[in-house]
Amino acid sequence: MKLVQFGDDQGREHVGLIEGDEVIDLNADGNGPHSLYEIYYQYDGYKTGIEASVALLRKRADRSDRLSFQDLTSQIPMAGQEGGPHLLKPVSGPSDDPHRLRVWLAGVTHEDSAKLREIEAKQATGEQVNVYEQKYRECAAGGRPELFQKGEPDTVVGHGQALTRPQDTQRLVPETELVAVYGLTHEGQVELLGFTGGNDVTDNGIEAANPLNLPQAKNWSGACASLGPILVTAAEFDPSELEVSCEILRQGRRVAYKEGKTGEAHLNMPDGLLHMERALFSRIPLLPGQLQALFWGTPIVFAEADLPNGLQDGDSVRMSFSGGIGVLENPVIPLPSIDQLRQRKSSR
Repeated sequence: MKLVQFGDDQGREHVGLIEGDEVIDLNADGNGPHSLYEIYYQYDGYKTGIEASVALLRKRADRSDRLSFQDLTSQIPMAGQEGGPHLLKPVSGPSDDPHRLRVWLAGVTHEDSAKLREIEAKQATGEQVNVYEQKYRECAAGGRPELFQKGEPDTVVGHGQALTRPQDTQRLVPETELVAVYGLTHEGQVELLGFTGGNDVTDNGIEAANPLNLPQAKNWSGACASLGPILVTAAEFDPSELEVSCEILRQGRRVAYKEGKTGEAHLNMPDGLLHMERALFSRIPLLPGQLQALFWGTPIVFAEADLPNGLQDGDSVRMSFSGGIGVLENPVIPLPSIDQLRQRKSSR
């Protein structure tokens, strides 16, 4: 099954099932679920499975209005207007408790990424830096993967919504990643619900200067990651190997483009995805009523030669994912100036 979340011109949220070129609104009558979260935790998905719950809702929605998926992807807030139904991120926490979606990410999981990160760190510092190469080898030998969190609810947006660029950015780059989504069953077991695409935007400049800058390179207000456009349920998705691409558009013109392969066949760890899952859930267990998104790391890295000075305000990032996930596109806008310290004076 392929699922999307979308908003309407009244600010209401819906969840839809994609069949062919159409999206069946599972809440067209106003009495159904507003989100994947509700399908799983309020419509017994955590007991019967997400696909069984969707199938029951699908029967009830036979006479509901249907939407064009193409219209949903084109009617997006990117234009600054919400004049019709538009896609949201395919998974989220409830509106009154958005932290019920946890977002964690893995790094140094693909060989090309590890090699280029090492080169960039050496160029930035002028010193021999082997932390990325060391981490890659460590994971390949069954060691602990690099995991980190994007923890604030507003840091992840959906297709068409804007990503933000902080004013003190040194070199902002996109990272094209497969994302796994999990829930917790009524038996207390982590369940893999499905897969979607993700953009883990990173300030590569400050990370290259010092790997300990990683939390700041990955986190800021407003939107420093995106998900979408479609969530494909686990039963219908083959995560062994995917083809992905990333295109940067500036004033409508392509300024950078790369392709790559991801999936379990390309992870540098002996048990693939399970290796990352063990590291995450054994230390930070999923709680009842929570969902988890886990980014897999990127096979595509834009070096300075590929994208001089990184992403700029006004750019658009277009990522494609095979396996039915589709195309995830987001514009880049400046992060508004934050002036909360103007009354503070140095004590030195």
